[in-house]
Amino acid sequence: MSVGILLVTHEEIGAQIVTVCDAICKHRETPVAMVSVPADLRPEVLGKYADMIRTAMLEQDSGDGLLVLTDVYGATPDNLARYFSTECNARVISGINLPMLLRVLNYADQPLEQLCQTALTGGIKGVQTDKE
Repeated sequence: MSVGILLVTHEEIGAQIVTVCDAICKHRETPVAMVSVPADLRPEVLGKYADMIRTAMLEQDSGDGLLVLTDVYGATPDNLARYFSTECNARVISGINLPMLLRVLNYADQPLEQLCQTALTGGIKGVQTDKE
């Protein structure tokens, strides 16, 4: 078994990042599940997306834990993922970027806590300036 990976993002942000990862890493073996939430989510359909996120989280945790990557801290996808993280062995990291996901996919065999740190390192070190 291995840690499950789930992206919970607005619109198709997660799918687009995975597409670029696949172009870079031609032979990716690690499955990545995704839930896309509309940017203009109406309150009357919030429950539908909450159910989708909860179901995906429970399905992706095969026993070794689940790493959930969201796009914006405090936004609906992140809030729902954090809410349901108590129902399984999940860690939620917000602020997904391409370097973060590349690092996660390259080290996907790590245990959950270590993979969480690897994701943070990839995301943080992937943001640089040309001036110091």
